Amino acid sequence: MTDGPDAGPPPGGEQAAGDGYADRYGQPGAGYPPQQPQGQPSWQQVAPEHVARMYQPGVIPLRPLKLGDIFGGAINTIRRNPEATIGLSVIVLGAFLLPSLLISLAVQNLVFQDEDVAFALGLVLPSLTASFATLILSGLILYVVSEAALGDKVGLGQTWRAVRGRILALIGVSFLTGIIVTVVFAVGIFLLVATIAVGEPVVVVIGVLAMVLSIVAAIWLAVRLLLTTAPIVLEGAGPIQAIKRSWRLSAGSQFWRLLGIWLLAQLIAAIMSGVVSTPLQAVFFLAAGTFTQDESLLLTFTVFSQHLTQFLVGLLVTPFTAGVTALLYLDQRIRREGLDIAMQQAASARTAARSRR
Repeated sequence: MTDGPDAGPPPGGEQAAGDGYADRYGQPGAGYPPQQPQGQPSWQQVAPEHVARMYQPGVIPLRPLKLGDIFGGAINTIRRNPEATIGLSVIVLGAFLLPSLLISLAVQNLVFQDEDVAFALGLVLPSLTASFATLILSGLILYVVSEAALGDKVGLGQTWRAVRGRILALIGVSFLTGIIVTVVFAVGIFLLVATIAVGEPVVVVIGVLAMVLSIVAAIWLAVRLLLTTAPIVLEGAGPIQAIKRSWRLSAGSQFWRLLGIWLLAQLIAAIMSGVVSTPLQAVFFLAAGTFTQDESLLLTFTVFSQHLTQFLVGLLVTPFTAGVTALLYLDQRIRREGLDIAMQQAASARTAARSRR
């Protein structure tokens, strides 16, 4: 299969890049549109008023996506289906952060007498818990976005049933990709520290260059592995196969496009996080300092504010960033594998079914 950005489907029904996984659009493997199954409605059965919707049945047009299509599609998914985006965020983040809050308060009061240790725990535990919750939530929202691209809304129960069997694979692929990127970055830190210990100026310069190269390599790997979660949820791939899929989809000149959109999405997410967390933290610390000077109560305020901040930030940021990732994945498959044809067929079948109701 050609790796160019606009490569079409492979000829002649050869095995496609999806390695045989059934995806959300009826394809036995990524790369070419399926034959219309027997008994499915044809284009002639679609009501004329629905035909115009075939090229944009949902939150994105079925063609190679522009930057505005990707960001707009992520936002429109949240706006059109708040139950399965914001609602899921409330449930998943609450399910993880509420026990984290109770554990933090209990440990603070019963175990640690060292306030510095308790303070560090109050900062670290909610961040770790929110990261795990975000991983699960991102997988759920990937499914929501894939359905929204075809114009369908899904509920909480349908989304959970579709994704729950893929959670272990999501954890596995996130662990693998995290290890890969972290090891590359850690090598640069080790070389920098080792050269500084030597003390020779020339050797230190080499260490600095090695550190810079490791940062560049870590970013490059992070982008090449950016799309690993989507094949887990939407193609039924395992962790290794998902890494291979992401590697194929991000090859060539598309790397730079993915990098630019990913960086811009992260910048927007950071701004959204700052808008929520900065005033909230300021209000909490001002209120705590005004009403009490007791260090134990101040620590309790800190623990509570950290958990509330993680909850509100995840509530707003995770649906957006997960939506952008899902649409980047769909865009790469449209550009490289002609997925838009299969999506149009799936949309036409669903629209025909609706028109008969």
